[in-house]
Amino acid sequence: MFIRLFILALLVLPLNCLAAILQAEARSTTEQQAKREALAALADSILVNVQSESSSYQEGSGKHKEELKITSRSDIPLIGVETDMGHKGNDFICKVSLDSHKSGPLYAKKISELQQEISTLNQRITKAQGNDLYALLIQALTVIQQYEKYRAVSQLLGDLQIATLPLTRADVESQLRALEKAAPSLELAAQLLTKDMKTENIFIYPAMPHGSHEVTAFGRVLRDKLAEKVHTVETADKAQNYFKGDYELLDNSIYVTYRLLDSAGNTLETRVATLAPAAYQNVQVKPSTMDFDKLLHEGLAISSDFRAQLTTNRGSEDVLFNERDEVELLVKFNRTGYFYVVGFVAKKTENYSYLLELSNADTDRRFVRYINADDVNKWLSIGKFEASSPFGVESLQLIGSSDDPINRLPAHQLDSKNDLYLTSNNAKKGITMTRALKPKRSETDKQYQTEAVLMFTTMKKVSEKE
Repeated sequence: MFIRLFILALLVLPLNCLAAILQAEARSTTEQQAKREALAALADSILVNVQSESSSYQEGSGKHKEELKITSRSDIPLIGVETDMGHKGNDFICKVSLDSHKSGPLYAKKISELQQEISTLNQRITKAQGNDLYALLIQALTVIQQYEKYRAVSQLLGDLQIATLPLTRADVESQLRALEKAAPSLELAAQLLTKDMKTENIFIYPAMPHGSHEVTAFGRVLRDKLAEKVHTVETADKAQNYFKGDYELLDNSIYVTYRLLDSAGNTLETRVATLAPAAYQNVQVKPSTMDFDKLLHEGLAISSDFRAQLTTNRGSEDVLFNERDEVELLVKFNRTGYFYVVGFVAKKTENYSYLLELSNADTDRRFVRYINADDVNKWLSIGKFEASSPFGVESLQLIGSSDDPINRLPAHQLDSKNDLYLTSNNAKKGITMTRALKPKRSETDKQYQTEAVLMFTTMKKVSEKE
């Protein structure tokens, strides 16, 4: 199976309107799989573009900011997609495109409908009390989250004139917190979050701390509790629905939000719960690498012409490996080129960056790998290892370029203690050093550079008695 991705942005009149065409291509032995992979590639391209933009937007009043919660491919709603199916040998080739001229009005219509629904709910909320108020607030939160996703895609397609809402997500969450009683245990919180949920074949993600890519012990324990309450599947590719959550640390409680998503990116339900301190006593709730996480994910060198992806055998979102699990690292490029990978350890007891060995060569060639034409748009394994002690957050930064980077590798030396080629004894400094090595190129040079980052967590396996 091969996937090819294109992103085109064209300026048209009027000058303040950005018209966009987003396209993706996939090749597979079945028509259904080719279409599924093409749509997945299109959603992935939108996610990358949305996340590369500012994570917040300024409302028309200029006084309020509301963060966009577009965190996964499953959050991307695709409407008005044009499909073109062809053949090459025994394979099916599917090309899909999202054109602002056709899809833009469809997104605008959907946004208008959601705005009207939110306005109606807001009027009912102002008059409601007790259980009725709680039910309306939950309904409003679901619709607002759905609205935010359509708005994000619409803005990417060039619609910059979207009206403000009379009720924001922050307003709703504030009212919900005022109404809720704090659950005294994780068991009760899991019951509240899954109450009357009849959906089957759900893949549950660990709840992520607000503004972080790190899976914490709290996120893992809560996910395991949730999995006991509903019918789940072990891997995301087998799921019909996804239960994806995040949590916010408040002064004396934790506020958890989980969303039930379908495969089309629609938010079907929203569940919320507030936890009292007793529920998470002696459990790690704060991410340990917040500053490092922010630095790693800011300033990514993302190119529509030359794009790399870095993932694990369990995906790249909210990734958790337990003790003795096999961790496989995979890369994919949309064109030929070279790459190297820098690893980072940012723990209290260990703090350094290192070059990842990609072959057994005796020279610096051990760090550089070339993607040839036959391997373009294929997932390629660059290594396997077993999750083992010391456990914690692992981070990787892939640097790809169309020309050979052998003379631009970060300075490094072998550390005999760890048997690693260290680039810095400080992880933050290691990121800064790598990004400072970007080659200066002009458009006429036809040289490209791209970047991908990955963060995952390894943890000691929980025994059945715990």
